[in-house]
Amino acid sequence: MQSMLKDKTIIVGVCGGIAAYKACDVVSKLTQAGAEVWVTVTKEAAQLVTPLTFRTLSRNPVILDLFADELAQIPVPHISITDRADLFMIIPATANIIGKIAQGIADDPLTTMLMAATCPKVLCPAMNNNMWNNPLVQENVNKLNKLGYKFLGPEVGHLACEKDDIGRMVEPQTIIDAAIKMLSQAKDLDGQRILVTAGPTYEDLDPVRFIGNRSSGKMGYALAQAAAERGAEVTLISGPTKLTPPENVKLIQVKSALDMQKAVLANFKQTDSLIMAAAVSDFAPEKMQTQKIKKGKSKSRLVKLSKTPDILADLRKIKGKKKIIGFAAETENLMAGAKQKLKDKGLDFIVANDVSRTDIGFDSDYNEVKIISRQGQVFPSQKLPKLDVANIILDHVR
Repeated sequence: MQSMLKDKTIIVGVCGGIAAYKACDVVSKLTQAGAEVWVTVTKEAAQLVTPLTFRTLSRNPVILDLFADELAQIPVPHISITDRADLFMIIPATANIIGKIAQGIADDPLTTMLMAATCPKVLCPAMNNNMWNNPLVQENVNKLNKLGYKFLGPEVGHLACEKDDIGRMVEPQTIIDAAIKMLSQAKDLDGQRILVTAGPTYEDLDPVRFIGNRSSGKMGYALAQAAAERGAEVTLISGPTKLTPPENVKLIQVKSALDMQKAVLANFKQTDSLIMAAAVSDFAPEKMQTQKIKKGKSKSRLVKLSKTPDILADLRKIKGKKKIIGFAAETENLMAGAKQKLKDKGLDFIVANDVSRTDIGFDSDYNEVKIISRQGQVFPSQKLPKLDVANIILDHVR
């Protein structure tokens, strides 16, 4: 373990939650893994764990006061230390610190250093279950997720308030594993060409109206982002969304199921793996009206629908050794529907998610899925940010 994080600099921010004692184990293990660790604590955290403990474990001065004499030899410490940081972790992340970060407040050494940091940032929440579920806290968490902050946990477990509920901080080893993965992970998809589809399709009824679905495209965009970060050459075929394309990803924008079929077929030969995350409409109006349909006096109107192209069925004929991962968005009989689609489409894996839930899936920043292999193995995920779920799915692409 001694060299896993060699030459890496990690800042650990410790806040005033009862789980602050677990940060000692994290700092110790990070140091043992070869990292240069700097600890900054809030004044509340210093009441729970003495700065001397963190100084001993990290072998560096603990930052409680940016104007302390022991930092005098470090020019502008909140800048010079963060400039060389590879990772910034907050353990535990309280409701207070999450709110301050979300609002851009920098009124102590920890938040000041965090605002100056450009490295990846990981927050490990720990708090009472009611605090975690508070709409204001969730709003702040969602905001930070969108800004690229990574959250580890919280988990369901025994809390300091004697409840067994969500709010328990993840275990130190989970945090260590995440740090090692983020900082020492090889580009395991380097050289891979991955095609990802995302978002809904819109099937025009007339110049004003269309048939579509509630897909936001967030899962597909997360997959494209994660694949690019892991070294893959990524092409993203996207239906209509309001999302910003990930960096280092080739974007092809389409509208209808027919458009998506053409784009997929045009790019499939040049790819190693296809992840079909788009929510392609199954039906389209048989004929698009050239003018807006007037409401008129009739109480009903018959619109004839026809099936849209079955993209995965077409690909089965030319699949060869390419790997194809599909998605099954179901509102009932989740596993049965997913397994049937896996078989019918000749997929290598299928990702099943329950879109009847309002806390995951369509337009949510979170997802909870079950990945099913052709051999019948089931790999369930926890409810996690979609970028984390994307990396779990990509582990089956390698």
